[in-house]
Amino acid sequence: MTVSDEGGGRSQRSERERQIIEVATSLFRRKGYHVTSLEDLAEAIGFTKPAIYYYFNSKEDILFTIVDGIVEQALERTTAIAEGDGTAGERLHQLLVANTGVLLENLDANTVFYNERGLLTPQREAAIRAREREYTGVVRALYVQGVEDGEFIDMDPAVATATLLGASIWSYRWFDPDGSLSIDEIAVQIADLLLGGLRR
Repeated sequence: MTVSDEGGGRSQRSERERQIIEVATSLFRRKGYHVTSLEDLAEAIGFTKPAIYYYFNSKEDILFTIVDGIVEQALERTTAIAEGDGTAGERLHQLLVANTGVLLENLDANTVFYNERGLLTPQREAAIRAREREYTGVVRALYVQGVEDGEFIDMDPAVATATLLGASIWSYRWFDPDGSLSIDEIAVQIADLLLGGLRR
């Protein structure tokens, strides 16, 4: 990202960056990353193409910013919950509810994360995968603690963790914003269903 200290002040630049990211996220989800051009993005925002280059070096920089923001927030959220109060089972339930809720509340960004991230350079994709392993490790540790404390049945931690997170994440594919259940209700029901099969 290329941002200077000239012209408009930091708060204005930050707002413009957020605007670029917000509009790009919507376009990438609706049209696809490959089909969306920087000209499309500039037209949708009302910028010129050089104005976008003032903040980002390339279209891929914008995609990486979206993807990196998702995984960074997930890691921060998960770590905070894991280090909180309650039994391992209670914290894992809270984590799944939060994970599903945030995913569905930010459907555009998370759809881009899961559908378009494979178009990043191998180096950037490797960096994202490394952060995901940190996130998964936090969830796995909670499950293992729950087994040791007698809350959960003892199965392979990798299988348990992948199943819990995978089912939570997959909700972005079938979620209907106009459905009868709220995001909070769906998130709680998913967590109840998933952990119900693991509890002793």
